Amino acid sequence: MLSGSEKYYDEIYSSMGKDYALEANKIHEFIKKYIQREGNNLLDVACGTGTHAGFLSKYYTVMGTDLDVHMLRIARKKQPEIKFVEGDMRNLNLGRQFDVVTCLFSAIGYMTTKTDLQKAVKSMSGHLLPGGVLLVEPWFSQEQWNVGRVSINEVDKPDLKVIRMAHAGKRGKVSLLEFQYLIGTSRGIEHISEHHEFGLFSQEEYKTAFTRLGLDVTYDPEGLFGRGLYIGTRPLE
Repeated sequence: MLSGSEKYYDEIYSSMGKDYALEANKIHEFIKKYIQREGNNLLDVACGTGTHAGFLSKYYTVMGTDLDVHMLRIARKKQPEIKFVEGDMRNLNLGRQFDVVTCLFSAIGYMTTKTDLQKAVKSMSGHLLPGGVLLVEPWFSQEQWNVGRVSINEVDKPDLKVIRMAHAGKRGKVSLLEFQYLIGTSRGIEHISEHHEFGLFSQEEYKTAFTRLGLDVTYDPEGLFGRGLYIGTRPLE
């Protein structure tokens, strides 16, 4: 969970060049390739500040869920035409099903155990109509995770300066990511510390989470921006 940095989330990833519009177009192409039904209702799980949801609404009737109420507050302000609801991906129960379910930008990584990973995929799959498609963008594997890596990102605007430094650690099969923020505004300089934990799962563990539910699964190694993408299709009944 975040702890006050939510209001700077979009600024940081914009400064890093994250292209949500391009990614939404790629998602649309993946969906067209793998979906086996007519329909355009899409659920975006762990939607964050709603940027993907906004671009995807060009093609679909979108609903978003997230566990972070502060993120949802930003999403609702940015995308007032989209319905956003609070929800944990491990036990979602929205009372309806969708043609497409997405879980993007490695949000699935917040599942730190295999049990939670399987619960999340089961929950998302349960909201999928027959012939529908589930797209999950994974976090890194153990082999990909670079322990000890230090990185820095900056936002440099006339009225806002942000420096975010990150350090990568590891505990067993869990990656540890420490963020330290310095935020400068006309009000002064603020310091925020955050600690995030992400599960390090293999391709086989991701695929098994899909196939054990009867989904047909395909792995695309490039995905949206190099982290890969798992595409699960629920067979037609």
